[in-house]
Amino acid sequence: GVAAASAGSGPLAGLRTALSLLGAARGFRPVYDVDAEQRRRDTLVACAAVPTLLTALHRLGRGLEPVEPRADLSYAANYLYMLTGEDPDPERVRAVEQYLISTVDHGFNASTFTARVIASTGADVAACLVGAVGALSGPLHGGAPSRALDTLDAIGTPDRVDAWIRERVLAGERIMGFGHAVYRTEDPRSRMLRETAQRFGGPRVGFAVEVERRVEAILAELKPGRELHTNVEFYAGVVMELCGLPREMFTPTFAAARVVGWSANILEQAEDSKIIRPAARYVGPQAPAELPAAA
Repeated sequence: GVAAASAGSGPLAGLRTALSLLGAARGFRPVYDVDAEQRRRDTLVACAAVPTLLTALHRLGRGLEPVEPRADLSYAANYLYMLTGEDPDPERVRAVEQYLISTVDHGFNASTFTARVIASTGADVAACLVGAVGALSGPLHGGAPSRALDTLDAIGTPDRVDAWIRERVLAGERIMGFGHAVYRTEDPRSRMLRETAQRFGGPRVGFAVEVERRVEAILAELKPGRELHTNVEFYAGVVMELCGLPREMFTPTFAAARVVGWSANILEQAEDSKIIRPAARYVGPQAPAELPAAA
């Protein structure tokens, strides 16, 4: 059902539906109506289910049988095992683990804020997570790692970096993997993942480091004062590729980590019974005719 329906759009699209079904099947009730312990149990169920659902959806989409999780494996090792059906290499396990830890939570990003807004209405945990997944699916949020890797592919060789980047920056295009809504310096997660990638070594990593160096220099020249550096997505794509993850699983892997952060934020928001309701100010065109004065 869910796997067949989402086969053409990927595991993340299937996860939205699967989480809704999970919440209904497990009888998740509105967080407003249950105590803190029940909310915690609901989030634990969801956090445990997400990596299993994602890897199962991926395998079913490829005509393969899902792989059951193993109690003797760590979170990252289980994820790779359920994805491939093979015992994972320890070096790859550690690299994926570092990526998962680095992306588990990160302030009031778009998906986390979405989850908190929904939680503030008193909705159930599944509803909050479905909204978060929807926000994460956007290419400007969780969809960037595969697109950052697409940039490396499009550039192809070091001698093409300058011309390729300049053309796109001058055309007003965004260079995926560079710039951040908050950071005005190097993203510390990017630094860590660069070091993780360099442990593997190889031409792909060397090329990524060279592209990073040249792109930052070009952006500093063409957009002075903007401080546009690599963000977590740039090396995330490189690391996940080195670990054997297909590109369609990059953003789902992000979700497998961030679901823990979303859940923590949902639990915190549920403690406050006040709904999040930002004020708005109309800035559109004026009325074509003045309104009559009140009698």
